[in-house]
Amino acid sequence: MAFALGPRRATVVDVTQVRQREAEPLSQEDLASFEDLDLVYRSLCAVLYNYVPMSGHPGGSISSGRFMAGVLYDSADYDLGDPNRQDADIVSYAAGHKALGLYAMWALRDEVARVGQPDLLPDDERRRLRLEDLLGFRRNPLTATPLFRQLRAKALDGHPTPATPFIRLSTGASGVGVASSIGLAFAARDRYGANAPRVHIMEGEGGLTPGRVFEALAAAGTASLDNVVLHLDWNQASIDSDHVCREGTTPGDYVQWDPQELFYLHDWNVIFVPDGHDFQQIIVAQRRALTLDTGQPTAIIYRTNKGWRYGIEGRLSHGAGHKLCSSGFYAALDELTAGAA
Repeated sequence: MAFALGPRRATVVDVTQVRQREAEPLSQEDLASFEDLDLVYRSLCAVLYNYVPMSGHPGGSISSGRFMAGVLYDSADYDLGDPNRQDADIVSYAAGHKALGLYAMWALRDEVARVGQPDLLPDDERRRLRLEDLLGFRRNPLTATPLFRQLRAKALDGHPTPATPFIRLSTGASGVGVASSIGLAFAARDRYGANAPRVHIMEGEGGLTPGRVFEALAAAGTASLDNVVLHLDWNQASIDSDHVCREGTTPGDYVQWDPQELFYLHDWNVIFVPDGHDFQQIIVAQRRALTLDTGQPTAIIYRTNKGWRYGIEGRLSHGAGHKLCSSGFYAALDELTAGAA
């Protein structure tokens, strides 16, 4: 008798099959805007790492940037003018080490609104994260450098905390963020019932390996916690490996499942995005997640490349990057600065 998984309430979707049946979700104009945004975002990640100096995680911040842009600008339902609004969707960076990317993404969103429609922003700048606040990355509140003081920059922790607008909880060591973010979703469901806001969780495959994550995934699947959407940056790279999970017939260095199997085992919907750098695939997946009616939580799994277009890729970009003001750093900015002179 052949072994097979038993029936699941959840479903599995491959976006390449969806795209064969449907028109592209983004117009060429919208696609160009997303591409421009990502170019600025990737460049800003490189600048932040260089001038801290040389601190943070540029590789994973960059590999997750395109799908997080999709969440912020297309699928999440929130009020930019009220970061503390209780019935708004929540974005939770379970992968807390990607704080460099979170701060860059938040600051760019603020700048887009400031230039394009400033009335969307809070009147109180303490409830914003501005480009100027990036001067405070990994600085403490006692910093007395002139621009930090003059521009009223915020001191930004190495991992996100609720001191940052729109962030509801602190995330740090692997596994902590997934379980606590799912806890937020339970609380939202308890408070708002069927109309509970969604909790968009961002994590990488390395953050799924601790045992506490298995317990949290099992709890969410068993409870049919369908207001959770977990966005997985599957880049296969950790601090000491470029093969974290098994992939196809290649054994993993850490675990012998791939993320699709792990989530489906726990009765989560799985949406697979084979090219996690393709905005059309990303938007198809995220919009499909909002329409699934299985009653189960959803994981969107984006196959990505850690350090994409940064010049250092894979495990070498995990908590590391180009040397201070090196030729590699300037090369990482070439795409943005080409023709600027």
